[in-house]
Amino acid sequence: MPLPLIVIAQALAAGGTLVPHAAGGMIITSASGYVAGTYLSTAAISSILGTGATLLGAGAAAVSGTASSIIGSAGIFGTSIGATGITGALMSAGIISSTPIWIPASIGAALAGIGGGGIVYYRLRRKVNSTPEGQEAQFTELEAKIVEFIIRLFGKRKKGDGDA
Repeated sequence: MPLPLIVIAQALAAGGTLVPHAAGGMIITSASGYVAGTYLSTAAISSILGTGATLLGAGAAAVSGTASSIIGSAGIFGTSIGATGITGALMSAGIISSTPIWIPASIGAALAGIGGGGIVYYRLRRKVNSTPEGQEAQFTELEAKIVEFIIRLFGKRKKGDGDA
C-alpha cells in the first residue's frame, strides 16, 4: 500500500497536527476533527522512520562538517599558527586571543540535544519494529511530534534532492 504522504503533507501544511489515534497508529486532526485519508498505520510509520533515519543522518553529517569548518580551530596549542575558519581570522586580527567559551559550550549542548533525540528516535523505532504484524501500536504525543517532524522534512525536500 503506498503511503498517503501527499495528503498528509497537505493536511499538515493547512494547520493540521499528527496525533495518536485511539485504535493505534496516528492520524491528522484539525479544528473540525480527524482529517479523512490521513491515518498512518504502524507499518506506514515504520517505513517513514526508516527513510527518516537516512534523511536525518545525512543532515546531521552535513551540519556537523559545515559547522566545524566555518568555526575553524585555534591552531597549534591555541596559537594563531595553523588557525582556520572564523576563529583563525579573528585570532590573526588580534580580536580574540583564544576560542571563546561559548563555542565549545554550544557545541556540547548541540551534541547533547542530538544524543537525546537519537535515544527517543531509537525507542520509537524499537516500539514500531516490535509490534506484531497486523496489530497497531499505541503512540504518545511526543512520538506523534517526531513522526510529524520527519514528514515535514519530507515536504521541504525539493525534487532532485536525492530522489530517484
